[in-house]
Amino acid sequence: MKRYFGFTLRILLSVVALSAFAAVISAQEVTGSISGTVKDASGGAVPGATVTFSDADKKVVLRTMTTFKKHVESRVKVNVSDKRTVDVTLEAGNISEVVTVEAAQLAVQLTTPTATTVISGDQVRELSLNNRNWVQLVALSPGVSNDLADQVYVGTTNPAGQANTINISVNGARSAQNTYRVDGADITDRGSNITIQAYPSVDSIGEFNVLRSLYPAESGGAGGGLVNIVTRSGGDQFHHNFGGTIGGPVYFFNFGEGKPGGPIASKLDKTFFFFSEEARRDLRYPLLTASAGVPDLNMRQGIFPIDICLSAFTASATGAIPCTNILPAGTPLSARTTINPIAQQYLTFIYNKLPAPTDPLTRALVSPAKNISNFRQEIFKIDHSFSNKWSAYYRYENDKIPTVDSNSLFSSGSGLPGVATTATDSPGRTHTFQSTHVISPNFILVGRYTYGYGAILSSNVGTLACCALLVSVLRKPL
Repeated sequence: MKRYFGFTLRILLSVVALSAFAAVISAQEVTGSISGTVKDASGGAVPGATVTFSDADKKVVLRTMTTFKKHVESRVKVNVSDKRTVDVTLEAGNISEVVTVEAAQLAVQLTTPTATTVISGDQVRELSLNNRNWVQLVALSPGVSNDLADQVYVGTTNPAGQANTINISVNGARSAQNTYRVDGADITDRGSNITIQAYPSVDSIGEFNVLRSLYPAESGGAGGGLVNIVTRSGGDQFHHNFGGTIGGPVYFFNFGEGKPGGPIASKLDKTFFFFSEEARRDLRYPLLTASAGVPDLNMRQGIFPIDICLSAFTASATGAIPCTNILPAGTPLSARTTINPIAQQYLTFIYNKLPAPTDPLTRALVSPAKNISNFRQEIFKIDHSFSNKWSAYYRYENDKIPTVDSNSLFSSGSGLPGVATTATDSPGRTHTFQSTHVISPNFILVGRYTYGYGAILSSNVGTLACCALLVSVLRKPL
């Protein structure tokens, strides 16, 4: 059982290096940053220039520009962990005139040496994915090799009962050296380091970034690759799919405040929500093979097909071990001696509940079983802008992955049906809260709190379970 807490306080200062009158712009979110310099047509720095940052989906505006012609840089995309530079040259003229520049979707990052690969949310949702697991898309990055299974599942085990691991190597590093984060919250299973605790659904992912080398200072904790996942947010318009995903503005009832005949609810300004739920149910019926064999119906009653030696002694002179008490074939054991009470309980509560051997000669048993692999997840996110200088969001994720393995956890059982059956749950929960405060154009304060929890809770529910036996079991305190 693992719990992780994190708190980040980030202060961003823009250093004026061009001249005493230069205006250097810097905006930092959990996903990335934009920086640049505002100049006039002659190349001189523009003192006191005001810049507008707006979200096209949420229609949230930070500031407006009132000098020179209005200059618009449209479709400037900031990917997760990006540090993008946008330099603006203003032209003198009427402020009602607009100069529009459409930014390229792909831009060379000149401010950081970090080697990264961005997988967009559209790629996550539109590409064919095995079992709707986004992990396999990490292998699209240069320098990444993998030994993933043919079918990539979530949770501790796959439906066949085998260990579910994420065998991905980044730049030759071990799979256990990777770190996975969702909105800044660590979801890496620190027990094994080769699986994760929470699996965001493909419909909830805005994009994710694979950092491969030369990480920035804020991206520590990984000797291999660092995968940063950013979840989607709601926008000014409702959007949904035919599954369990919906997002948009938040409405609140007009309790006595609305006009007669008017709407019963009003949209809260600059408040947006996003919700995604995914569930699946997987049933498998494997064949369990007990090749070592099981007792047949007569042997369970103490009747053996061959002579059985019940007691013997070692001769001191010759070293021979003559048998002094022989149970003839076909004779019930109870007619010659009493059966040990503990052995009798194993016969009563375990072996007598097994089917008869399917092979009378070798007494091998092949029997059908049932494996259950269920998955359910909810993600909720709410964003709010308190003012043009202060915004915040909260995101919660809850995973439930209950499984039933007929041959014990990780298929470590004996192959006897119903004996070593285990019920396992791999719950995962993460919380992220972030607040961004623009104190001045060159001073931004970002505070983030994260919490991650994951566990592997497994217990035996078969006939070998302590609650199913009357045998006294001595346990040591943990």
